[in-house]
Amino acid sequence: MSALTSERNTVLIAAGGLEFTRELEVASGSTIYAGAMTAVNSSGKAIPAASSGAITVVGRAENTASGGQAVKTRSGVFLYDNNTTSSAGVADIGKKAFVVDDHTVMIGGGSTSVVAGIIRDVTTDGVVLEVGNAQLN
Repeated sequence: MSALTSERNTVLIAAGGLEFTRELEVASGSTIYAGAMTAVNSSGKAIPAASSGAITVVGRAENTASGGQAVKTRSGVFLYDNNTTSSAGVADIGKKAFVVDDHTVMIGGGSTSVVAGIIRDVTTDGVVLEVGNAQLN
């Protein structure tokens, strides 16, 4: 799959005690689309989640923003796409999922892989993923 090029309706499954919102400045040269899985880089700037690098996934983007603008991110449990080659299954519930791109996750990440969150369910629509909480990484 490839990274988003437009906004995405990333379904919120649950929030409650898991929910936390924050505004972050988007890194120069980056665009984050509403619904994208969002990460912070080593400079503390927001970027679209990616499969490698020194980044930490912090939640779902609530708005679209480009370099220097603020993006609002929200932690919680969201429905993301399941990778077609290293797809998660019901046996993976409770395990870590890894970033493929800003809307897709997989299982079995390597040593340089970025943790997306914890798999809470797997459906025909995708992976129900808890993202943006420190204890998940």
